Amino acid sequence: MKKTNTLLLFILTILLINCESNKNKSFLINGKIQGNFNDYIFLKYNNNIDSTLVEKNSFSFHGNVTEPLEAILYPGSPKSGESMGVASFMLENSEIFLSSKYTEREFRGMFVKLLKIDSISGSKSQDLKTVFDSKLEQTFRKEKNDSIKTILLYENLYDFISKNPKSVLSGNYLASLNNRYDYLNSNQMEYLFKLLDTNYQKKKDLYYINNIINRRKILDIGKIPPRVTLPNQNGELTDNASLKGNFVLLEFWASWCGPCRKANPELKKVYNSFKKNGFEIFGISQDKDIEKWKAAILEDKLEWLQVIDTLNNIGEMYYLTTIPYNVLLNREGKIIARNIKPTELNEILTERIKR
Repeated sequence: MKKTNTLLLFILTILLINCESNKNKSFLINGKIQGNFNDYIFLKYNNNIDSTLVEKNSFSFHGNVTEPLEAILYPGSPKSGESMGVASFMLENSEIFLSSKYTEREFRGMFVKLLKIDSISGSKSQDLKTVFDSKLEQTFRKEKNDSIKTILLYENLYDFISKNPKSVLSGNYLASLNNRYDYLNSNQMEYLFKLLDTNYQKKKDLYYINNIINRRKILDIGKIPPRVTLPNQNGELTDNASLKGNFVLLEFWASWCGPCRKANPELKKVYNSFKKNGFEIFGISQDKDIEKWKAAILEDKLEWLQVIDTLNNIGEMYYLTTIPYNVLLNREGKIIARNIKPTELNEILTERIKR
């Protein structure tokens, strides 16, 4: 009899463990929505799109994910192509409660649907994200001095990653923040990378991190970057070494790149202000269509040296993943700044060039 009771207790324990395990392998979202919304609301995560009807200002979703990830709530179908305001949050296998607000705004004669999350609970990953984003906003993003910003970015990332090496957010922050901001050097990036538990990170983030580390190794401040030799508009090989003795901005761009074209008028202002004082720009296009590249140069009235990298050989050598991207060299050909905006370029040249 004693053996039978022990066996039953063992079976019950296993069943309870399995129930708890299954519970943790799915998510349940219970949501409230303020505003006049009585339609279908959509949830997108990974390549999945789910929808449910909002009734009496309430809705719910259930499913499962293999790891915490960013999910997005849409007030209309993501496939509709219509402009709308969406709300993102960290989704994981747990019971999540969220409160949102729906409004409409007129824009160019059309009503645009807007959705905003007011509060959310039940997602540990969302809690981590909220705390980190708030701290980054209060420290790094408020600071103006680049030297101090470098320290603050490193400290924020170190604090988060060292405490949460298994969080998918750790790899995402290390990749996204350093892809956007060029503050940390290769040694700092490598140290932070070693803190990660890579078994829990996205392959895409790991790829970007490795790419950034390799890029920083050749583009760290004080180094001389790889030489660029490419054909100009006349098909003649031209290289940046011919400009040594000047401050030189290696500007990676393309005719199809909207932000690149938008920056050109401001770059022209800086160029015209300093070209007589030993400043040059070396434009490196990633265009594949030579005629479109030439047309863009004429249309934007760019006067500095231009070369084209149709096979992206230089882009790969520099480990570039996005453009526009630039590298500023001093008169000795050494790197003094990376990935700077025209306003920052103007400030650096004003400080360093005596006119």
